[in-house]
Amino acid sequence: MQFCLKQILHTGKVPATWKFLSVFGLPEQRVNIMTQTPNLPKDPLARFKDMYEALNTERSWWRTASPLRFAAMTAITCEGSPQAVATAIRRISKNIGKESGFLGRLDAQLRFIVAAMLLARGDKARSFLAEVKRVRGMFRTAGLRRAAVYETMAILILRMHAQRSAISKTAVLRFQAIYEEMKRHHWWLTGPDDFPACAILTGQEEPPSRIGETVEDIYQALRAQGFTKGDPLQTAANVLYLSKLDARKAARRYSSLAEGFRNNRVAIWQSDYDELAILTFLNHPPNRIIDHVLKNREVMKKLDPKPDRSLTFNLAASITFLELVQVDRNLKVITDVKALLDMQAIINAQQAAAAAAGASVAASTAASSS
Repeated sequence: MQFCLKQILHTGKVPATWKFLSVFGLPEQRVNIMTQTPNLPKDPLARFKDMYEALNTERSWWRTASPLRFAAMTAITCEGSPQAVATAIRRISKNIGKESGFLGRLDAQLRFIVAAMLLARGDKARSFLAEVKRVRGMFRTAGLRRAAVYETMAILILRMHAQRSAISKTAVLRFQAIYEEMKRHHWWLTGPDDFPACAILTGQEEPPSRIGETVEDIYQALRAQGFTKGDPLQTAANVLYLSKLDARKAARRYSSLAEGFRNNRVAIWQSDYDELAILTFLNHPPNRIIDHVLKNREVMKKLDPKPDRSLTFNLAASITFLELVQVDRNLKVITDVKALLDMQAIINAQQAAAAAAGASVAASTAASSS
């Protein structure tokens, strides 16, 4: 996967969260793993700022604000006042600390990431953690490697696919088959940190072999457009598979956006590849998407504390998605966005896993040097 764990910890890159994939121009068949209708705000930017302020009021001065920004973006569609939603996230976070030996050892604010995701799905900490314990046993029986936080986040995604019901043995075996397909194409890139991506793809209908071939076609199409090979590009290919676009068409859309940003003096780094993949889902002219991102980025620069360059782009792209997914290319309102809500939500889990794993590594390093 794309994530340099130390980079995530130091830059505070927050994933693009709760953006909805465009219905226009995409195939009709999709997997719906959410059971709740999203409460999509009319003004996503204002809702995000209110949520962030509500969460940030109780932040200790020595703690980073990045997990709170992630939680605020994740909870943007939760019903209720910002204060009520923030209180609920804190409560679930505390419950995770009490109920889980593993997650409980993480930094308290990183537990906000998982707490916000559970709240957004109407899940409970105790039920989720009980399923984590049960499915870990199934993973060991299947011969899957231990993967710490990545394993936990993969189980969270599989639980979404199961609509909070028990994860089946069939699902675990399919998960394993997709992982083996990833290794077959890129054995030097694929490792346990790809577990969340495998879980995302487990919910798709095609056979694992076909999923692997399609993802590889997209990866090579992106390479042909001049993008740098490696973990970030593999993640982008995994995300673009969900669009059901032809590999070359997806790569052209992706490249057009990157070129447009560069023309506006915004460099696209490998750490931005996942954000660019999500923006590719929007069936809007590239200039319209880019203009929205640039406008929203100026607002993000005014957050307190001020985010760095990577994070302002990340947050601006997230808000842009929420704004533009609500209308088609002719700016007419789209009403049927529910079926694709889950796809961006589960991408959160993939990225959150990297952040949480990085925190675990940093904590271990600090303990050993003290």
